[in-house]
Amino acid sequence: MTDTQQQDWEYSREIALPFELPLEDGRSLHCEEILRLLPGRRLVCRARDGHAQVLVKLFLGENSAREAQADAKAVRAMMDAGIATPILRGETSVRTKPHSVLLFDFISGARSFRQAWTAAPAPQQEALLDKLLCLVAAQHQAGLRQRDFHLNNFLLAPDGTLNAIDGGDFVVTSTPIGRRAAIANLGFLFGHLPRRVLHARAQVLRPYLEARGWEESASLLARVSAAADAFRQRRARRIARKGYRNCSEFLVRRKTGLRICQRRELPRQDLDAWVTATGLAPADGDTVLKPGNSQTVWRTRLGDAEVVVKRYNLKNWLQALRRAFTRSRASRSWENAHQLRAYHIATPRPLAMIEERWGPLRRRAWLITDVARGAGANRYIVEHPEDGNLQRLAATVMAFGENGLVHGDMKATNFIMSEDRVEVIDLDSMRRPLTAPARRARIHRDRRRFLQNWKGELRQRFQRLLGGGFG
Repeated sequence: MTDTQQQDWEYSREIALPFELPLEDGRSLHCEEILRLLPGRRLVCRARDGHAQVLVKLFLGENSAREAQADAKAVRAMMDAGIATPILRGETSVRTKPHSVLLFDFISGARSFRQAWTAAPAPQQEALLDKLLCLVAAQHQAGLRQRDFHLNNFLLAPDGTLNAIDGGDFVVTSTPIGRRAAIANLGFLFGHLPRRVLHARAQVLRPYLEARGWEESASLLARVSAAADAFRQRRARRIARKGYRNCSEFLVRRKTGLRICQRRELPRQDLDAWVTATGLAPADGDTVLKPGNSQTVWRTRLGDAEVVVKRYNLKNWLQALRRAFTRSRASRSWENAHQLRAYHIATPRPLAMIEERWGPLRRRAWLITDVARGAGANRYIVEHPEDGNLQRLAATVMAFGENGLVHGDMKATNFIMSEDRVEVIDLDSMRRPLTAPARRARIHRDRRRFLQNWKGELRQRFQRLLGGGFG
């Protein structure tokens, strides 16, 4: 390999595996699995170094040496402080290339904290959170603070040890992190979790406070909560904006009068073949779920997957004129569905959003999502009126209000329920009002509309769960 030969691991999103990575010291790593990829910037993979399994962090670009040094500095600081982290085995570079390489012990069978948390039942989640708070406290005491807190930056080993990774994400100081910076950092942590987690039990911060030698106080909890809420809202906006630009998660393109935003895991060729074959209309064998002037909703197959398509129609020339200059309802639903991820409110995964475009002018629009599995809450609750089911549905309604979100149409059919999940649909009216009074008024209206779905005892039970005052 010469300086003029560019390898696909340097720039491509599609890297053929396995591949050989020659190192400056003469060794060659046999890379077998891609763990993280930022084309042209960073590549993390599992590799073989002789008979040993290692984790490789490859830094690309003009700042690769500086970024690798900062990463290694933070990892060494954690190792010196006795904080669990994969051992740094070596610092080197790619042969004949200006790319820095860090080699770490590979923890086989490890899961990210996010994966472990998602899969764990509630009691185990509490234990995992306590473990994470103790680890973060140790980092703060050692002068380490994460710039962009991320739950995937912690790995749970099969033996139960929680490890910190990704030293490049840390600010390293020579003194313990102070109270103000610690509160902001804890806000980032809890901002990645459902809002209820911080308020679900008393003394939730105790493991962190005891490790730092700090006293518990209501004001400290309130400050962490405010920081978490602010971070969660910023993260929701950031996630929503990503859906309109090319990145590792999304592909945005134009195709013969159409603007298409889609998830990268949805095969482009499958979507294009479906568009060509159907003309974006229900085809033979499809199930029409909702015919109508304003919307047509149907279930169809796209490649190997079953999906739901919602087409937003133009009822007349006046609406067509108005729609040409405003955001489409499909675009609002696409954005809102991605925002809900940050608030941990379940909705069918949005796969693609398509708009008819004539220059900057819009016409019809389509939203393609996974199929929501289950039945509308109007049917499910009547057939399964157990307390747990009512509590799950009420908790979803409450989650909107607690996060300052307004759904806009809380009829029971917009909540799809199964035995382990509540999914919210029909998101084109969802918004977060700018002012607190407007939020309170709209949330009150949302909950009052929700209660109109129920009569008699069911209504009374939901009213108690939502706290009353919405009759």
